[in-house]
Amino acid sequence: MGQPKVSVVVPVHNGRDSLRRTFQSIFDQTLPAERIEIIAVDDGSTDGSGAELDRLAAPHARFTVLHQEASGGPGRPRNVGLDHASGEYVFFLDADDYLGPEALERCVAMADENGTDVVVPKYVGVGRKVNAELFARTVAKTTIFDAVPNLYGSITALKLYRRSLLDSHGIRFPERVLSGEDQIFAVRAYFEASGVSVLADYDCYYWVNREDGTSALQQGGAPAETYFPEIRKLLDYVAERTAPGQVRDRLLRRHFAIEVFSRFDPRYQHFSAEEREATRDAVRELVRVHGNAEILAPMSPYSRLLDHALRHDLDDLVDEAARVHATDPPPIVVRGDRAFLAYPGFRDGVPDSVYEIDGPLTWRHGLKGVEWRGDRLVVHCFAYVERVRAEQQTAELILREREGDRAYRVPLEVTGDEEMSAELDLWTIADGRPLPPGRWDMYGTLDIEDLHYEDRLTGGSGELDVPGPRITPVGSGLPVVTPYLTRGMSALAVQVGGLGGHALSTEGQAVQASGHLRLSGALPPVLPGAEKSLEIGFSLRHRESEETRSVEAEVKAAPDRLAVEAEIATDALASGIWDIWYDLGVDGGDGGSGALRVPAPDALKTDRSARLFRTIKGNLSLEVSAGRRWLRHLRRPRRRKG
Repeated sequence: MGQPKVSVVVPVHNGRDSLRRTFQSIFDQTLPAERIEIIAVDDGSTDGSGAELDRLAAPHARFTVLHQEASGGPGRPRNVGLDHASGEYVFFLDADDYLGPEALERCVAMADENGTDVVVPKYVGVGRKVNAELFARTVAKTTIFDAVPNLYGSITALKLYRRSLLDSHGIRFPERVLSGEDQIFAVRAYFEASGVSVLADYDCYYWVNREDGTSALQQGGAPAETYFPEIRKLLDYVAERTAPGQVRDRLLRRHFAIEVFSRFDPRYQHFSAEEREATRDAVRELVRVHGNAEILAPMSPYSRLLDHALRHDLDDLVDEAARVHATDPPPIVVRGDRAFLAYPGFRDGVPDSVYEIDGPLTWRHGLKGVEWRGDRLVVHCFAYVERVRAEQQTAELILREREGDRAYRVPLEVTGDEEMSAELDLWTIADGRPLPPGRWDMYGTLDIEDLHYEDRLTGGSGELDVPGPRITPVGSGLPVVTPYLTRGMSALAVQVGGLGGHALSTEGQAVQASGHLRLSGALPPVLPGAEKSLEIGFSLRHRESEETRSVEAEVKAAPDRLAVEAEIATDALASGIWDIWYDLGVDGGDGGSGALRVPAPDALKTDRSARLFRTIKGNLSLEVSAGRRWLRHLRRPRRRKG
């Protein structure tokens, strides 16, 4: 049959329920079956996995099942599978996981085309998180010494490897280690490889978290006595292969964060006293040998505190910090422009720099609702930093002019759990004057001592209900105020003095008959203060001569709209197109006035002397034809004499 292109090695220990899905994903590969060799190693399963593997392998010539006694970890079955492999490449697949149909074909092609020894396939988490940053883009060839892409975003063994690389450098897995055995394998391969490819444009590897929580990592991982000697080898290896400086610090920082200090995550609380002591002693040795200030500076306050406490033999502080980290997140203390995560020991002999938060605090902000309340626009939102005392936080809402540099601030008042609100008096907000015409974007701001945060107020996916326009009692220009959410961002904004594409209701009718045009429609409701001085009418404007015919409308106010009706004579209209407008005005004081096009209703009723029609923009217009007027005159019945 010839040499296979790729050998897929699958270690199996009590994973019977997932085997069919895992191996079916190999059978379904677009790479021809004769080019794929499957080697499954049953590592002493007791749940029938061995028999299921034999059944799955029976119809497939290139499917080999190897049975052995339980070895105490995935390292030995992987090594056994690797020793039996004959493919040009080896791909390691876990028995819980599965592949996308084109995974092997794409990985092999990537290695062939670029001459690389390792291909990192794009992972998809199934019930677990994966490092998406590594897969921002496909990279044809890179090395472990390049900061971007960060290959250390994945040091699992679940990749494609050129088999000659593994054999020539004797790269094999540590055996009898329950978890963490694949890091040294992947790291050695990275260092020895002539190049590494990152395949980011196809979902290759589906990485599954067991629902029953029985994987080694889910159960706490390997004990300290077997785990940390392998991690020590890993750190020693990195230190041997790199010179002091940024590259070494970057790589070691990853190992301290993921492989070392992670042992003090919530699992630590469930360790026996002996296991906690062994963990502290092992990590103490690692930080003293390989740790330094440059590695620690960008790390979390919790990691820096563990480092400090272990170096100074403060084991009680380690245990107390771990308890707080797992059960009771510490408060954030702000002093001037510095913020600290106040774990145990803060301001009690441990340097402040250990607890300092590097970078801006994570503040939560967003829009929860908008409503008209009387003549005020009420904005409900939230803006705060968790775990900072409420009395230290001052939040405001800012209206910023979109095409100018004016801005007006309104305090945000706490109105409930994680909710604030601001009542915007738009008629006095601008230093005692109405908010000027234009578009105004709303921002939330938060100040905590000398720290300042500011961003647009957004309503999530745009599902937030924002009230419609209102006719206002004051202001220049068209007396309409429209709150709305912007497209894309769904950020809150207000337009003063126009609608800007925010449609009015098209309810109502436009009927043209017997020389008269009857119009009825709906306008936004009126804010308090404008009812008595409101003036509304309709006008017809000739598109060429700009001649105008106007008539006052009858207005009936309702809570959610103004119903308007009017009748205008059309007998004497000149031929041509007449556009139909609402005329709005608020008389006296600072009242504004302006006009809006009348939207065309769904149904148009007309007669032969003129034609009502809908414009491209959905507005209502009337076309008067001279010929139609003469035709109407000729057909008018004559009165009999006498």
